Amino acid sequence: MSRRGRRDGERGVAMVIVMWIILVLSLMIGGFAFTMHVETQVASFNRKQLKAEMLARSGVELARMQLILDTASATEGAFDALNQQWATNELLYVNHELGDGIINVTVTDEEGKMPINQAAPEQLKRLLDLLAVDPADADAIADSVQDWIDDNDTHRLNGAEDEYYLSLVPPYRAKNAPLDRVEELLLVRGMTPEILYGQPAQHEDEEAIPGLLQFITTTSAGQVNVNTATREVLQAFLGLDDIQADAVVNRRDGGDGITGTEDDQPFQSVDEFTALLGNVEQGARERMRQALTVKSSFFRIQSTGEVGGVRRKVTVIVQRQGAVVTVVSWQEKRGG
Repeated sequence: MSRRGRRDGERGVAMVIVMWIILVLSLMIGGFAFTMHVETQVASFNRKQLKAEMLARSGVELARMQLILDTASATEGAFDALNQQWATNELLYVNHELGDGIINVTVTDEEGKMPINQAAPEQLKRLLDLLAVDPADADAIADSVQDWIDDNDTHRLNGAEDEYYLSLVPPYRAKNAPLDRVEELLLVRGMTPEILYGQPAQHEDEEAIPGLLQFITTTSAGQVNVNTATREVLQAFLGLDDIQADAVVNRRDGGDGITGTEDDQPFQSVDEFTALLGNVEQGARERMRQALTVKSSFFRIQSTGEVGGVRRKVTVIVQRQGAVVTVVSWQEKRGG
């Protein structure tokens, strides 16, 4: 091979090597750029998530502030109702803009629900009947809940104690103590997720079936607020008939028949409530005075912060004592 041919060959090899080097460098640069892009996206997501969390926490503080302000109200401080600002403050609670994000808050009265740890079997059974639970299942659940809570090992007629639970796989024992969370009911004989959480509508012409969860609580002072309790809770807890329940709801909702509006007429005392029911036997009236209230202490705050499509949800139970609102439980949930 001539000298010129060798030089041309060497140039060709050099060109191939240079091309390979360029290719490798391009891949390295591309990989680096991709890595930086991913890290930038992750950092951006983390920043949004942190902001969303802070917004959700801010929503909790907005609700706590409103609960304190309502207590100090000269006209509404003696009772709690669903047309008051702690429950209906749209300016603070609905798409409240703060910085580059928004806050959405809902506040519900835990004492508008049945206190499951204090409820008698017949009260729980009435509630299950109203939720269209099979009567045999309702009997088993009502007795089993009482057996789960009481401190003995003797089961009721339709209930269950250790003998039943130890036969399950995996086995466990009855708690024999009050429920700490409503979700514990899934451990109780007869309870199912469908009964506890409800079921969505199966067809367009059907309605969703509500779950027991939305009508009961483990966090309350043991009384039911007649201004915030649902029709189902009032009927189950007090044994009201349809006529009495209608009278209560129609009175509370005012002329427009809508809960939480300006024309609502909440009860300002328990005696005012019992007077509406008509001829109530004195013993029953006294039991109502012990079981009912118009002023609540425990509230559930659900606050969602959102920034750029990233959401963070906080669910808090608070206890209000005078002008002090303290956190009882705190749960956070991430969402994108």
